[in-house]
Amino acid sequence: MADHPIRPTIKTLSEMTGFSIATISKALNDSPVVTQATKAAIRQAAGQIGYAASLRGMSLRTGRTYQMAVLMPVAAPSGFEWDGVDYAQILSGIAAGLEGSPYRMSVHVVRDADEGLATARQVVEGHLADGLIFSGIQAQDPRVEYLCAAGFPFVTLGRCRQDLTYAHVDVDSDWAAWAATARLIAGGHRRIALINPDPRLSYALDRIDGFTRAFVDAGLPVPQDLIMAGDLSTRFGKQAAITLARLPDPATGFVCVNESTALGALAGLRDLGVDIGRAASVIAYDDINASAYFAPPLTTFYLPIEDLGRQLGGFLLRRLAGEDPATLQQLTRPDLVARQSDRLERVSPWEGTT
Repeated sequence: MADHPIRPTIKTLSEMTGFSIATISKALNDSPVVTQATKAAIRQAAGQIGYAASLRGMSLRTGRTYQMAVLMPVAAPSGFEWDGVDYAQILSGIAAGLEGSPYRMSVHVVRDADEGLATARQVVEGHLADGLIFSGIQAQDPRVEYLCAAGFPFVTLGRCRQDLTYAHVDVDSDWAAWAATARLIAGGHRRIALINPDPRLSYALDRIDGFTRAFVDAGLPVPQDLIMAGDLSTRFGKQAAITLARLPDPATGFVCVNESTALGALAGLRDLGVDIGRAASVIAYDDINASAYFAPPLTTFYLPIEDLGRQLGGFLLRRLAGEDPATLQQLTRPDLVARQSDRLERVSPWEGTT
């Protein structure tokens, strides 16, 4: 670099920032005795002058790998039209959360929770990383149990239903399903479908709870026959909408788990000749802002998944610095983006459903 023809050292950083060499060394080694603000200032200065500490040397001194393992699930069924989009956003967010730290991601692809548990064991027992991040949390999750028992630092995207204390970032799926369902009820819909993920997943049960509560609050019977669970594909969304629209007492409102299933539901309803927007309403949960481009644009509950990824990375850094996991728990409600009135305007619109 022009301003620093000689390779910058810790002493250079000390002269630049005013911090002692000992403080800078501790900060770059992510010592818990140095505040996060001081670490950030030192890392920012290091980036400005192109200082790069030797991770190998740091690893030898601290016993750390300076790797964060991310378990990235891939769907077992083939042909998922939407598969991988969300995970790319999560990884981008985690990388942003780690920016300025010496940590780097190591991505481990897993096919299901069982493989995720086996991989977690390999990471912990093989000292392959200093911490773990993973998603797809089950109501009873053996990965969470194992890592809590092992005392290994980790953060999850989602929460299990077990009485365990650990760091996590989650979306309030109970509230989102309740709010979407209540909106459709207020719009005159009574036959409302919940297009949901696998019920082994914790957030699937949260969504059922919220969906049910909206009907109970309105003093209406819960349409249990309109709850359908499957994968998160566009194909499943289309098949579910067609099946539910062909019932003798068909669904007119659809609360979808994501944009992919919502797009499928739109396609299925159009194939049946349903007047979407007047005879049927579809509401989605949107984390990559795609629903604005659907035809028609959908009402959604929007929360950028990259923001969640950034929080995951930041939480794991704080966990590795010694922070109590009980203080690293975030539950976020998505924002309502209303693009339709979501009112039921035509009572008997179901053409082509026989």
